[in-house]
Amino acid sequence: MAVFATGLVVTVTMTLFLLKLEYDRSLQQTRSDLQTLGKTATPQLASNLWLVNTESIHSQLNSLLQTRVVQHALLVESDGQQYASGQELNIGHDVVTESFPVVYLHPLTNKEVVLGELKLSTTLSELESRLYAQFLRLLLLEGLGMATAALFFLILYHRLIARHLSHIAEYTRHFNYGLLSSPLHLQRTVDKPDEMQTLVDAINEMRGNLQRGYREREETQRALYVEKELAEVTLISITDAILTTDHDFKIKLINPAAEQLTGWSTQDARGRFVADLLCLGGDLTPDELYQVLGRARDDLKAQNAQKAMLLNRDGAKLNVEYAAAPITDQDGQVVGLVLVLHDVTEAQALTEKLAYQADHDYLTGLTNRRGFENALVIAHQQVLLDHQPHILMLLDLDQFKLVNDTCGHLAGDELLRHVTTLLQGLMLPGRSILGRLGGDEFGVLLSNTTHAEAQVLAERMLHALAQFRFVWQDRPHGVTVSIGLVKLDHRCASPQEAMSQADVACFAAKDAGRNQLSWYSSDDQDLLERHNEIQLLATLKEAIEQNRFQLYFQAITPMNRIDAEIPHLEILIRLIDSNGRVITPGAFIPAAERYDMMAQIDRWVIEHSIKYLADRVHSNSPLPQLAINLSGKSLNKQTLAFILQQLDMTLVPPYAICFEITETAAISNLKESSVFIETLRTRGCKFALDDFGSGFSSFNYLKTLPVDFLKIDGSLVTDIADDKVSRQMVIAVNDIAHSLGCKTIAEFVENEAILHELAAIGVDYAQGFYFGKPAPLV
Repeated sequence: MAVFATGLVVTVTMTLFLLKLEYDRSLQQTRSDLQTLGKTATPQLASNLWLVNTESIHSQLNSLLQTRVVQHALLVESDGQQYASGQELNIGHDVVTESFPVVYLHPLTNKEVVLGELKLSTTLSELESRLYAQFLRLLLLEGLGMATAALFFLILYHRLIARHLSHIAEYTRHFNYGLLSSPLHLQRTVDKPDEMQTLVDAINEMRGNLQRGYREREETQRALYVEKELAEVTLISITDAILTTDHDFKIKLINPAAEQLTGWSTQDARGRFVADLLCLGGDLTPDELYQVLGRARDDLKAQNAQKAMLLNRDGAKLNVEYAAAPITDQDGQVVGLVLVLHDVTEAQALTEKLAYQADHDYLTGLTNRRGFENALVIAHQQVLLDHQPHILMLLDLDQFKLVNDTCGHLAGDELLRHVTTLLQGLMLPGRSILGRLGGDEFGVLLSNTTHAEAQVLAERMLHALAQFRFVWQDRPHGVTVSIGLVKLDHRCASPQEAMSQADVACFAAKDAGRNQLSWYSSDDQDLLERHNEIQLLATLKEAIEQNRFQLYFQAITPMNRIDAEIPHLEILIRLIDSNGRVITPGAFIPAAERYDMMAQIDRWVIEHSIKYLADRVHSNSPLPQLAINLSGKSLNKQTLAFILQQLDMTLVPPYAICFEITETAAISNLKESSVFIETLRTRGCKFALDDFGSGFSSFNYLKTLPVDFLKIDGSLVTDIADDKVSRQMVIAVNDIAHSLGCKTIAEFVENEAILHELAAIGVDYAQGFYFGKPAPLV
């Protein structure tokens, strides 16, 4: 409809424009015709007026009307007389009048004389009627043309544009995220690169962008949901209390841990100032809390953990560590804060408990070795700086092991508690520290005490424990104590030296018959030797812990070629002290035996000897047979289990190992020794009885000791070349060994003469400096 209206307006406008042009042209033509007629008629009229030829004037005026151009002619003389012809016309918009002066050229004077004025008038009504009719015709023709063109345009517009626009409008009208996967296509067979296709491509590109944006939004929303769920689950699962606040420190959210810690629910806490929850008592004030939160907010920086004691809503006392951090938006503006509280109440109580336990004995409640040694360090400093007299006592119960072994550990623990109570009642108030140093060993540190006072106190402790009777399951047990005392003065180099000296004095008291006290004196030679042994004992412990032993060997040489195929080596041990010096066994074995450390040393030798054999197995090297010495303390089930474990773990052939035991050790516990030997011989190990022949009483036990070798005591071998008695004793030992199926090994072979005699007697192996001195195994 708009197209038709537009076409009509255009048609009317164009027709009027054309008619206007035609009207102007016709008007101009009419005026031009009137001008032509007027200029032609005025000379003749001027002559007729001059001659006063009225009839000619009328005739001439009528002739003007015959031209069909002039419809009214009026001649007005100068004196006002008028001559008119035709119908007088009313002056209007459709009347055109042209005026012409009537001038006569006088023939005599040759001057122009104005005789009057000629007015020629005509109407445009006929022109207007003609133009109107022409307007109607043009309007009709142009209207039909425009209508036809408009109709054609409409058809073409609908075909090329309107229906596609309608399709696009319908597509966009129903456009939603569900149709993003369906692209827009025009309803035509061939895509043309025109403006419509450009629009479709733009819409499809927009669809693709929306689809990608929608997909990204979906992924982002899904990720945000996951993150939200994760954050909520994490917040719920975190055992620390979490409180979030707004910019003004008002609570927005607290997690379950915070609810439990503070006693406030999320609903009750929301909107309250954080100080209302946390500053109900204790040492955390609102000003201090807001100062920490303010720094986190203003500095945009997390604040390090602070410690505080709080009272929650229920009045419970809590020790916490709290820290604050700002929460910012995308623009970096602070929108809130997060406050984390870690409850350290139990941890702090545990720390205090552990600190107490670190310095106190769990059984008796006394100061333990660590706490006692710390007190001794302080006392030693006071002695050096202030010359304050201090005395150190070491107490060792004499019958504790008997009670512990016969009645059990419960009885032993109860005995220690009774002894503790007894000793605490004897302490000097304010001047003594009583501690349990381990096992059945106690220590007493006295300050501002004289030698006589310490002597009296020690005697009172001896008397009190001697009178004490410990009853367990209706059986009484006597308990005594050995006490070693040492005075702390400027001559005492260190607290460790003081402990060592007191230990020496305590051992001296035990050696003196127990239930004794002994003062340490640097002038006492026996105490000095015992002191050296104790220092060596510390060296032995360090050597075991720091692996400062070294294996040596001495060859055992066969007397015949058949046995020479397999090397036989006796394993020996050396101690490497802190200065790198090599210490021989004679210097430390007695101390190790005295202080029950031989079993530990034996295990070290067993482990490293078997490791040496295992390394040779892995390197495909020939295996020697190693003779490993065992002390009497190692002939037990524990060492037996250890040896079997080492053999199973390394897969070393048992036949490559021979254990040497002394006849004294074997005979002292014959039953356990027999089980030990029999078990390992069953696995394939060999056994040698060392130092045999030093006493003939041992002949009675050879039948019950299943050994493979007898090592003839060196004291018999050294004199064999010169002493017939020694030679006969060696012959006897050798004959008895062979009769029992054992081979013999002669020790201390130092020269060729001894070797010659042994060969003549028929001894199987020889060992001594003649073949070489001990050397490092690796």
